[in-house]
Amino acid sequence: MDTAILLLVIIFIWGFSYLIWNLRFKNKTTKIDFPIPFILLIKTQRFNNFLHKVGKKRKLFFSVIGELSVMYGISLMLYAFFFFFKNLLGFIFPNQVGEGSPVIPLIFGITFTPPLDQLIIILIIIVIVVVTHEMFHGFLASHSNINIKSTGTGLFFLLPLAFVELDDKELEKTNSKNRMRIFCVGSFINFIEGVIFILLLVLFPLIISLGYSSESEGVVIFGINQDSPAEKIGLKVGDAIVAINGTKIKNYYEFSNYLHDKKPGMVLILTIERNLKQVNYTVILAKHPYAERGIIGVSAFDYHKPRFSFLPSILPFYIYLFFGWGIVICLSLAIINMLPIPIFDGDKLIGELLSIIKNRNLKILTHNSIRLLATFLLLTNIYFSIIRIYL
Repeated sequence: MDTAILLLVIIFIWGFSYLIWNLRFKNKTTKIDFPIPFILLIKTQRFNNFLHKVGKKRKLFFSVIGELSVMYGISLMLYAFFFFFKNLLGFIFPNQVGEGSPVIPLIFGITFTPPLDQLIIILIIIVIVVVTHEMFHGFLASHSNINIKSTGTGLFFLLPLAFVELDDKELEKTNSKNRMRIFCVGSFINFIEGVIFILLLVLFPLIISLGYSSESEGVVIFGINQDSPAEKIGLKVGDAIVAINGTKIKNYYEFSNYLHDKKPGMVLILTIERNLKQVNYTVILAKHPYAERGIIGVSAFDYHKPRFSFLPSILPFYIYLFFGWGIVICLSLAIINMLPIPIFDGDKLIGELLSIIKNRNLKILTHNSIRLLATFLLLTNIYFSIIRIYL
């Protein structure tokens, strides 16, 4: 099923479910709730004991984690301001500062419609990220003797949600240092996860070496364009192109470089490896939609040859994709969540840092000014990103 069609089906299911829920269950007491369309929340107390036990059992570990969280939380907040300010200058003065990097919210079906297999990988990573983020909020709260009222999960359209509901009165009674630890630990853990994913990506050849060649021996196809030459001659996802016109292809760079000056209508002989057996296919290049050159019509990745016939040739691509998206999602969440904007943990942190200001009116003015600056930087980065990409 096409991803766009799947998203439309999911929108219909969400709308129908919300309507039925409000007609049938609106006035009933339940732990499941549809507060607004496209958001489903499920509350439970089942994991409270687990969070309490772990938080109290590893006191030294969580004390160290808490101290590091505050230090890195403040650092991530400062870096977020620096990044978004510099990035904004890059959009406005690209020749002087360098072009800004795109900052686009991940909204499936609107700003981002990945293939279905990649969508599943992204959702798995988001589940890991949000669950660990909230778990460590709970661990640090328990470590600080703050009661956990409930834990929960849910969905915001396709995005998985998780939350830990703390006792607000006990949270207010604890000291400022404990509160900052709790507010910062989620982003700190996501930052650590991002660093781990970076190390895994660096060690990618070693990780796959038990089942696959560590060196690339061609390119493996992970996507085929509709009505393309590749589709017409019967190429499949998982096929590996190991030679073109007798010239060996070692990696994606050589594959792209070989096709760079080939014209539409040219005839090529592709040597394809499928199930560790090679066969030749004749293909006539089609015209590239945006350039005067020929294309086969495939999306490809470096081919790491399986050592055993039962191993899928496409698996290293998915492993690499998992590590890559892990880096992007973990580090993005760690940094953006530390912005002092009311929906993020960074806003709670800046509130604690500003507690040194004794004048209440001055404190509120300073807090709101910082909020306004952070919101302005984030929204203008998103605005210029959309203008550059979509207009």
